[in-house]
Amino acid sequence: VTEAVRRATGLDLHDGQLLGGLALVAGWIAEIPGGEGKTITVALPAALQSLPGRGVHVATTNEYLSRRDHDIMSGIYAQLGLTCGRLTANSSLAEKSHAYACDITYGAAYEFGFDFLSDQLARRSHHPSSLQPHFPRTQSNPLRTPTIQRGNAFAIFDDADSLLIDDASSPLILRGADSATKTDSEIVRFARQVALELDGSEFTLHPTTPSATLTATGWQNAYNAFDRRPAGRLSQSWSKLIQHALCAEYLLTRNTDYVVRENRVLVVDRNTGRIHTERTWGSGLQQAIEFKESVPLTAERETKGRITRQRYAGFYAGLCGLTSSAISSESELMEQYSLPVIKIPAGTKSARRDLPLRTFADNASKLSAIITDVSQRRRLGQPVLIGTRTVGESNLIADRLCDMNVPHVLLTGMQNEWESNIASRAGIAASVTIATNLAGRGTDIPLDQTAKSAGGLHVCVAQPHHCQRLDQQLVGRTARRGQPGSCQFFASADDKMITDNNRSLSHRMQNVADSSGECQHDFRDEIDAIQTQVARESQNARRRMVQNDHWLESAEPSLARRA
Repeated sequence: VTEAVRRATGLDLHDGQLLGGLALVAGWIAEIPGGEGKTITVALPAALQSLPGRGVHVATTNEYLSRRDHDIMSGIYAQLGLTCGRLTANSSLAEKSHAYACDITYGAAYEFGFDFLSDQLARRSHHPSSLQPHFPRTQSNPLRTPTIQRGNAFAIFDDADSLLIDDASSPLILRGADSATKTDSEIVRFARQVALELDGSEFTLHPTTPSATLTATGWQNAYNAFDRRPAGRLSQSWSKLIQHALCAEYLLTRNTDYVVRENRVLVVDRNTGRIHTERTWGSGLQQAIEFKESVPLTAERETKGRITRQRYAGFYAGLCGLTSSAISSESELMEQYSLPVIKIPAGTKSARRDLPLRTFADNASKLSAIITDVSQRRRLGQPVLIGTRTVGESNLIADRLCDMNVPHVLLTGMQNEWESNIASRAGIAASVTIATNLAGRGTDIPLDQTAKSAGGLHVCVAQPHHCQRLDQQLVGRTARRGQPGSCQFFASADDKMITDNNRSLSHRMQNVADSSGECQHDFRDEIDAIQTQVARESQNARRRMVQNDHWLESAEPSLARRA
């Protein structure tokens, strides 16, 4: 394999890549520092695990990265006489079958999952009586049912923490054809009107779900309005329509939970901030948000099947993964996936300067300090990458930079080739790049000589993420491979993470602020404690979701009836 890499790329695998590759072959999660060549490290386990001829799946976080990595790695595999295929969202069944027939198949993790669900539903439609929860594991007795995949022998998860922890907070849901019954838009409009007429005592909001429930009084008032509804069809209960309208109005926020692009509502992942073009909310919530935003209502689609990503991963005979941050999640990776974690040392010692946390009484004071700091660094020629939590926050910082006539570029989490190309130029001297929740993740950021002389890339974290692991990934964008770089965190008393989890801390921060709004106290330990608390709650929520997962029962009964 090392010779194939040398012939195809001209590169020699260094010790960290060899150690990481051996850990992957052994079925571990390898934590490899950013910039150490994780993409090519995959060649070792992929080539060796493909030798039995059962196929290897290399799962990435999105389609762009799967295409990029496939194009980089195909030449290496060809040197070994191995074939390499790639899945796309628009692949035909024949194209997918061809990709799966290859020795090694690259694709977005959700594409592998959707194809797996499709195959299990196909088996159910042909053999409804024999399908049991353990059925997909009985690969030794294959049925004569046309399927897309040829089995689940071995999977390599690139950015494993994102795929196995962050994305695993929600199940894979396979949508079918448009529902035969569609709620008329006038009914959706009237449901929203009724919902907005309810006062706060008539419903309860559940931000973590997110969902809303009606109290007894709210239920009664909602059904009193039912007789005044316009003529039209309902695809679900009247109370559900009201609850969805409440959720859309009070819990889901534009540029935080979703964005509107080209007259479409696109879901933003609450954990990672990535914009997912392949996801929609189900059961009518998507349509409630679309009506709120005055975009065309999409058709409601039936749910054919669902499975948690934790259980789906369990159907592989072998697993491994690599990422730049896994140690903090090693207990969950072991509990849910039986995957131990090993830390691979960097080839060179990090030269990153971690500057002290700066805290403020309010967001306005914090924002002013960020703009001042960025402007000063830019005048010195230092490139700056500003990491934000939401699209709205990115837009706000971009507006302030425009007011100060500071040139900048804005990345909002679409995770496509354009954003990757922009991110790759974030190391040019005096450049300013705003990235929402690791937009451009997986892209190397080279420094020019002027930028190196000015101190390297500076990462400004506009507010701490609720997950320390994601903060580590963001600051890990700088000072790679021994290059210079620095980072600094900013926080304010009205940051959502703080107000949602520790209001007393918020009040203390406000009380110790000086006339400029900056706090004269170190609140690092308190913020770390909040992040630890939220991480524990998130892990417990994922654990409960797995315990409640009965994906086979959620498959459409009509499939079995048609068999």
